[in-house]
Amino acid sequence: MVWAYIMENGDGVENHNNTSVFQLIQKLELTDDQLVFDQDNNRTEFCKLLESLSVGDKLIIRSVADLADDLMNLINVFQKLTDKQISLCSVEEPFLSGEEYLESLTEFTRLYVLFQKKKQVAGYRKACAEGRVGRPAIKSKEIEQAIELYKSDACTISQITALTGVSKTTLYRVLKEQKVGSQEG
Repeated sequence: MVWAYIMENGDGVENHNNTSVFQLIQKLELTDDQLVFDQDNNRTEFCKLLESLSVGDKLIIRSVADLADDLMNLINVFQKLTDKQISLCSVEEPFLSGEEYLESLTEFTRLYVLFQKKKQVAGYRKACAEGRVGRPAIKSKEIEQAIELYKSDACTISQITALTGVSKTTLYRVLKEQKVGSQEG
């Protein structure tokens, strides 16, 4: 059986142009019983449809973005559709139509991760070349000033970090290295 799922324009849902889906529905002469509508991102009706689909059914959608809010949820939906051997027809993403949509999405995701890693490595290499890798050096003057304030018991740790710009972690690390006594506050 052929089904059509439409995310209507309603409260809490971004506006979609569903014209192309309705044109396809009209050309295929689908009945009202074959149409499923949701008006919000809870997708209550879609969840019911997903459970009731039979092996080999076909599903028409405007976009895969109507099926889930994030990539992990979309992969879960695709897995359920694949398990039931549902043929998908996405009007806005024809490359995700047919029966190999889960594999297509998985491959696109792998490519995306690959290119993100390449971009990250290139950025790291550039930062290394420019000498911008690691923690920025803290001037010894600021550290000395923070230690003196700490030893004087005149300020709390929070006040010392605010006045000197030396983080709590750095201050405690330097104090530990210099074996300076502990202070409350």
